[in-house]
Amino acid sequence: MFNFKNMNIIDYVLLGIIIFFCFEAVFIHTGAFIWLIVWLIIVYLARQHYYRPVGRIFFWVGIIGFGITLLGTMTFKLLLFLSIVLLLLHWHQSKQASFVHHPQFPSNDTVTEKKILFTNKWFGKQKTQAEPYEWDDINIQTLVGESTIDLTYTVLPKGEPLIVVRHLFGTVRIVIPFDVEVSVHHSVFLGSIDVLGHRDDQVTNRVIHLQTDGYQSANQKVKIVTSMIAGKIEVTRE
Repeated sequence: MFNFKNMNIIDYVLLGIIIFFCFEAVFIHTGAFIWLIVWLIIVYLARQHYYRPVGRIFFWVGIIGFGITLLGTMTFKLLLFLSIVLLLLHWHQSKQASFVHHPQFPSNDTVTEKKILFTNKWFGKQKTQAEPYEWDDINIQTLVGESTIDLTYTVLPKGEPLIVVRHLFGTVRIVIPFDVEVSVHHSVFLGSIDVLGHRDDQVTNRVIHLQTDGYQSANQKVKIVTSMIAGKIEVTRE
């Protein structure tokens, strides 16, 4: 049972959207929602044969068809309207906050900006240099692209060095030295993985956690956290 007393405004909005979605599906645009299900079935079946040209064609036809059908639903238009309203409210609040004076108190702390290995990119490829470099934790996001991180040219510090990569679409390649243990936490909607010989070419809407046996007790180790809508992650040793 729902506990309405503990629900906040976001919960009420989400509940209202779900109710509106069901109402539209049953009484208004039943045909549109049937087509959404059909497109999803086409995408799922085509994904099973994505290695074939025909499978790739039907996959993208299904994606495009699903997107076009979704754009025509009243639920999507409602979500778009609410998003615009929230953005305007956020902008209005930020403008008001800019007029509030916040006094600056002296501090004994010294803050410096360090050189980073990667930057956020909309599109394109980026990779670590093919020569020794100083390690620093990586936290990047890319719209469409390919990121290659080679750890054989650096010395990892003790503890749990961290690599965080978020891609909308693309490929993440990470090269691990033989004496380094690794933990991989990967989230993907459609894609494939190849982590130290563990392969799966048809991953659909899954969260995968892979870890070498000696990770917990190792002095040299690295934690990898990746997420993407569609793409591939590849982790190898050299």
